[in-house]
Amino acid sequence: MKRNGETNDFGGRGLVLALHPEQVGEDAIIVGDRGRVLLATELLDDAQLINEDRGLTTATGNYQGRRVTVSAFGMGAPIAAVVVEELASIGVRRVLRLGTVMSAGQTQLGDLVVAHGAIREESTSLGYLPLEYPAVPDFELTARAEAAARATGLPVRSGIYATADGFYTDLMRRGDPDGQAELVAKRAAQHVVGTDMETSAVLIVARARGIAAASLCLASVDGRDFSKLDAYPRREAELQLLRAGLESLAT
Repeated sequence: MKRNGETNDFGGRGLVLALHPEQVGEDAIIVGDRGRVLLATELLDDAQLINEDRGLTTATGNYQGRRVTVSAFGMGAPIAAVVVEELASIGVRRVLRLGTVMSAGQTQLGDLVVAHGAIREESTSLGYLPLEYPAVPDFELTARAEAAARATGLPVRSGIYATADGFYTDLMRRGDPDGQAELVAKRAAQHVVGTDMETSAVLIVARARGIAAASLCLASVDGRDFSKLDAYPRREAELQLLRAGLESLAT
């Protein structure tokens, strides 16, 4: 039921993020960890925290004269899709996912990983476009992100991600050594460079809503033995990741 003065699009703002168009820039970075939003505010001028509802922390600031919004989505394709959908509905025209992936193939811990596309093993994106529609990023934004990643001096891998719903069933086979070995071999045969739970959905929702999207992530977990980057190297690498993302949007 509508109340007086309300519209069918929730009063001009998203139902979940509850943001108004004047609170966001045309460029947005989306991250999983809300702590990464706070890290990003250290790199932005005049950053303002504008929402923390449901843990979907969002801030907007300026970087080299461009207004940029940074929003957290937590984990998984369903909520990542909600965040992209709502940002697109209030004026965001470019979305860059900056997050973490599990390494696959030749990718090593600490590499920056650029998505040239993603295998659609999550189910959320089927609500937007059929499975035969490819999950591919905006090529111009991806080229800028890749150039900015290489400028950091960190190792960079580019290629196809695999995006799936189950962390302990599709990204890894916990407690099942034979199943894990089979999964590692499968990803290697597919020439996958990283696995995550969001990228294919982000790319598909962006295509369906007519905005540009790309994905640049840090390999923070080894897909073979589940070893992780230590806390300090990870924080430093995440700062480099955020700088690269901001540079690619400012170019």
